[in-house]
Amino acid sequence: MALLTFLSDLSRQFLPSFSNKTSLVTTYTRELPINLERMYENALDYEHLPFLHSSTFSKLEILDAGDWGWKAKACLQPKSVFNKMTLELKLDTEKNRWVTKTLSGLGKGTEVWTHAIPISENKIKVIVDFYVPKLPFFLRKKYTELYSDLYAQLYDEDLWMMSDRQKELDKLKKTDNLINEENKILGTLEEIKPQLPYNFEFNNKNYRLIELNNNLIAHSTICPHMLGPLNDADLNNGILECPWHGYKFDINTRKCISGQKCRMAPAPKIIIENKIISAIKN
Repeated sequence: MALLTFLSDLSRQFLPSFSNKTSLVTTYTRELPINLERMYENALDYEHLPFLHSSTFSKLEILDAGDWGWKAKACLQPKSVFNKMTLELKLDTEKNRWVTKTLSGLGKGTEVWTHAIPISENKIKVIVDFYVPKLPFFLRKKYTELYSDLYAQLYDEDLWMMSDRQKELDKLKKTDNLINEENKILGTLEEIKPQLPYNFEFNNKNYRLIELNNNLIAHSTICPHMLGPLNDADLNNGILECPWHGYKFDINTRKCISGQKCRMAPAPKIIIENKIISAIKN
């Protein structure tokens, strides 16, 4: 499939019989229950592409980035020399838009123009126009279906991240009348063990109790990077990986071991059967 797509795009780029004109292939529109701040944040967030969108992107190597946007070498799935490309995204908040261009490789010359139009305080409408140069008639339907299906999937995945992040940000603001507990009483060991991994809330924050090497350990279920969810993350030898950006954490030390400068929040002391479980790591 990668080779077929590559050959189709190669014919578009190099056969001289096609017009050099960049034409509008299709437009994708969708209303999203989020605000502009989350949408702009998402556009600039190149880190999430090979993790949240792992079924689309296999690799991303950033070349340059800033408030203006970013430029990167990327590779689609499946990982192949045929699926390599160089992408550049430029954000223009004054015009409520960002433009993503394929500078080289698969899809060279294509441009994706995205406008985000506010509808209400927490609702926007995205209008995405796809422009492809030198596109022959017999490939138009293929490209229309490809872009429409791809962006429906990408926005489904992005919406999960943007809406969950907003919920956590809103939760952090709700500190009025909050009584800070010193420890967490969970009940008896017989009650808790069958429910492991056990998710609970403590001082308006989320944690999970798990069993590792015959020890009970509590850890935060919120990634310190962008408040991503760790409650369902797989645990491999005491290491958690955030599904949004791939940050990895050692739950015994709370340290980020994938190179980023952040650290998981400390877990509370857990009391089971009126005893503090010393095996619980903080």
